[in-house]
Amino acid sequence: MENLQHQNAQNERRVMSRIDAALRINYQLISDQVALNDPYDPNFMLPRYFLLLAELDQFDHALNYELEQLSEKDQQIARILSLFNQKLNLITGSLYDAIVQSMLPVPEQVNFSESGLSFYSEREIADGRYIHVTLSHPENFFHIAATAQVVYSNAEDNGRYRTGAYFITLHPQDRSKLTEVIQQCQSK
Repeated sequence: MENLQHQNAQNERRVMSRIDAALRINYQLISDQVALNDPYDPNFMLPRYFLLLAELDQFDHALNYELEQLSEKDQQIARILSLFNQKLNLITGSLYDAIVQSMLPVPEQVNFSESGLSFYSEREIADGRYIHVTLSHPENFFHIAATAQVVYSNAEDNGRYRTGAYFITLHPQDRSKLTEVIQQCQSK
């Protein structure tokens, strides 16, 4: 992941640490009425690849926690389950490589922090509009969904619009994932 800190402080709107990274991004305009809904609400159009990767990620976290708990009680059973998990990871990895990779959007440059993001859009998005966004790291470091409010959408020379938004709803564990990735990139 590329760590490109913006140097022009007087033009910067945010004060939190932020990075530029190539991420898979999907967004959709949403109404004011649903802007505060859970970003994982099934009424939002979550891409299938995103749901698959997010579910696998949650399953891995839960399984690792349970294996830690079990290893304190019975190390032999924990080891057997750990080996079973490794085998399952190989199978899902093969499926991912064969099927899911072809469904994934091409990663794009996204600038993000724990409080918001900016990205390129094909159309101008009016200030104050709400969007639902999914972000996936190409190497599966995180898969998050959030709702955000647009604060600017400026035309660029490339015919696209640089759109900035701050998060309205973002799960605490997703914010932690973003913080962790930002800190890792800044320490490199």
